[in-house]
Amino acid sequence: MARAFAEKDAIPNDWRTRQPGFTIWLLVSVVRISLVAFFYSIYYIFRSLRQSPTWTYRQAFSTRLTKVAMTIVHEVGYTQSLSLDAGKLGDRWVIMNPASADYYGGAFASDTIKPETIGATWYPDAPPKASPQLIDDNDDEDVDDADDKSLVVLSFHGSAFLWLTGRPDDSGFTADLLNAKLGPGARSLWLQYRLAGGDNPTPYPGPMQDTITAYLYLVQEMGISPSRIVLVGDSSGATMAMALLRHLQNEAGPVLAELPPPRACLLFSPSVEYSFEGDSQAVSTHRNQPTDYCDGQMAAWGARAFAPPETVRLDDPYLSPALHPFATPVPIFVQAGGAEMLCDSAKGFADAMRAVPGNRIEYLEVPDVPHDIYMIGNILGWPEEQIEMIDAAAEFVRGV
Repeated sequence: MARAFAEKDAIPNDWRTRQPGFTIWLLVSVVRISLVAFFYSIYYIFRSLRQSPTWTYRQAFSTRLTKVAMTIVHEVGYTQSLSLDAGKLGDRWVIMNPASADYYGGAFASDTIKPETIGATWYPDAPPKASPQLIDDNDDEDVDDADDKSLVVLSFHGSAFLWLTGRPDDSGFTADLLNAKLGPGARSLWLQYRLAGGDNPTPYPGPMQDTITAYLYLVQEMGISPSRIVLVGDSSGATMAMALLRHLQNEAGPVLAELPPPRACLLFSPSVEYSFEGDSQAVSTHRNQPTDYCDGQMAAWGARAFAPPETVRLDDPYLSPALHPFATPVPIFVQAGGAEMLCDSAKGFADAMRAVPGNRIEYLEVPDVPHDIYMIGNILGWPEEQIEMIDAAAEFVRGV
């Protein structure tokens, strides 16, 4: 049965999450992961002992170590804090200030969580600014410059609303690969949205407010027509992409409602049913749990931190769009891995959205791969599959 709220004890809070326990447990874990690595380096020599007989030695070993590392992260309760400093990014790093409160209405309005200044990274660099055109129904006939026709990706990274920044250290490889596959001149803006952990924990609807801030930055400040914008989200980032689509469709207000819709929306290993992810037992007993590096404790942790009971239910339309399909003019590409625990909910979401008259949905299931190979296929040993799914997504965009 779907849960309305994640378990009360889903957020780590024992002695290992506080000093000196945090440091002690990290030191213990160094020895622990070394022993695990030694054991599985021998164990997985035999193909029959791997998580899947179709996996290579590298895939089995890398996925196992990732799962152990994620377990340790959960045990110590580590979450990431963010900075608005550009660092070495220079002009590729942009700061975006909130728009007027009118743009954050409906489900994104909150008495306690308000829009804040956020940052984002351009790949490979920012496009030249155009004159802001808030209403542009025929932009393809009025532009001459190649930059005015190229695609612009607005990307929302995953990681359970607890980690990552969209900067090159964690997202650069995929950002560059996606740009290359989308064609000449393609650029992407990877949002560093507020997280539900770290030194400024911001639950729902904070990250959703940040999607509006970023979208308005592209359309108003950069003068980019929505018909050039491709929304992209992986894992929990897909939750944000779909929330933005629903908001633009139903609650955007008169200004944004008069704009053309985004060009397309690409979802990779999407989190689209938080009423499932917030149930640690359901996730842990899923048939694909042995072949995925994510587990029920990790999923429930993210769900509880992002969606506290006093704020929103897990079966809310903005958190579980698989349960609440809606009409949209934006074509949607959905990819899932056949060996990940989100496979069923991703397919169910695609089927539900496809059943709505007028929707254009394409679903790709890549066999025998775990969660979010779109982002870490090159790390875990599935580089070919990573390229395959991005190729398919780019072909989808070219066809819309």
